Amino acid sequence: MSPIGLETSQRQLLKLNANMFQSLEMMTLPLPELLEKIKKELEENPTLSVDNGPEYEDSYEEYVSRQLKNEAHELSFSDSSAYGSDLSDSHQAWLEGAVANQETLQEHLMLQLGCLVLDEGTRKAAETIISDLDDSGFFSHPIDEILTKDLKAHKEEALKALHSLDPAGIAAVDYRESLYLQAIDRGLDEETLKAFKIMVYEALPLLKQDKMKEAGKLMGTNEEETKCLFSFLKTLTPYPGSRFTSELEKVIIPDLSIKQEDGRLVLRMNDSTLPSLSIDTEYRKMAEEYTKSKEKSEKEASSYLKAQISSGENLINQLEMRRSTLEKVGTVLIHRQKGFFLFGKGSLKPLTLQDVATEIGVHATTVSRITTSKYIDTDFGIFALKSLFSSAVDNSIGEDYSKTAVKELVRKIIEENTTGKKLSDQKISDMLKDKGISCARRTVSKYRAELGLDSSFER
Repeated sequence: MSPIGLETSQRQLLKLNANMFQSLEMMTLPLPELLEKIKKELEENPTLSVDNGPEYEDSYEEYVSRQLKNEAHELSFSDSSAYGSDLSDSHQAWLEGAVANQETLQEHLMLQLGCLVLDEGTRKAAETIISDLDDSGFFSHPIDEILTKDLKAHKEEALKALHSLDPAGIAAVDYRESLYLQAIDRGLDEETLKAFKIMVYEALPLLKQDKMKEAGKLMGTNEEETKCLFSFLKTLTPYPGSRFTSELEKVIIPDLSIKQEDGRLVLRMNDSTLPSLSIDTEYRKMAEEYTKSKEKSEKEASSYLKAQISSGENLINQLEMRRSTLEKVGTVLIHRQKGFFLFGKGSLKPLTLQDVATEIGVHATTVSRITTSKYIDTDFGIFALKSLFSSAVDNSIGEDYSKTAVKELVRKIIEENTTGKKLSDQKISDMLKDKGISCARRTVSKYRAELGLDSSFER
């Protein structure tokens, strides 16, 4: 028998209390869901008061339309009253006008994830990946950019867990991988799955033109098998997360704005969408008075009110933290993506979540959460905040090119082609190389597909 002994070791553990969990939730919520969250808190907490909540006599669609038409007042970075609107002190009017609740993709996945038996590292990796998924259920950023060094060791197990959840096909790079994951989930055998993968990644352009024989040659299937697989494909969804996006959510309210005014870039926070909350002073007085009472019922009332006041103060602090973090991210974007705000998508520079996290002194996952389902209004339109983050592309001339900027170059090359001949992906790759940008033919093909542009054969 081996001797029994004691061994000491040091470990760093982070325990999240309820308030910290709620704070993380606040970071991720888009405006419509945050409105619902505040509405619920106002209904349950009598000590919370709406100081200047917007009047909601019209429908949400009408409110959004009115809100987007309101002229913004110029502000400094510290001002909190941007995007002016008609304000009211009516608590009830705010409650009655808030948006109806709908489960988000992230909520749907997190609920299922909680039912799985996973080790701590795998669970944290899975939660981080979920926080970075876009509305389609795809990665907003390369997975290795959002996972810390420690969590990367759990990447494969985390993806395996996520691919077992509903809806099938989430946590994918694009619609092709999503369709392939859905086919695996539907139980296709190995040989059929191989043919299906070739169909999704290579043969779709041929199938769109009803060229079954040509597609079958690529796939290694006869015409009947090709038709059967193509028919099966139509039962799948290329964007599995889309069913969690309602028509109301498709009406976008920008969370912040960065635009040129009088020769300079101005940052504004869209705060008027949310009510200004405070703790009702009468309830504070009541809680203090009841504390001094000898009556049991009044002491119990005092304890209840103090608990509600504490809960309300936590909500107010979390909303301010959410706003402050979002504003800090916006401030970094003004400086790091100045070219984008002045000249458009073609001038987008490489910028990672970790870059911004380092500048504002938070973890990269915090930046991922605060930019999830958030939108920014610019002189070139409204963009998902996460679209302003992009990794670098190899180049030989010392200039920084983001993937987004290279995609815009691909678009520009195709649209401005006046040779009378359709440019092949290889030709576009060669033209980019002449500009000092290393972009393989397959990468050009991928970017072109993401831009919704057909191949030279189809064009």
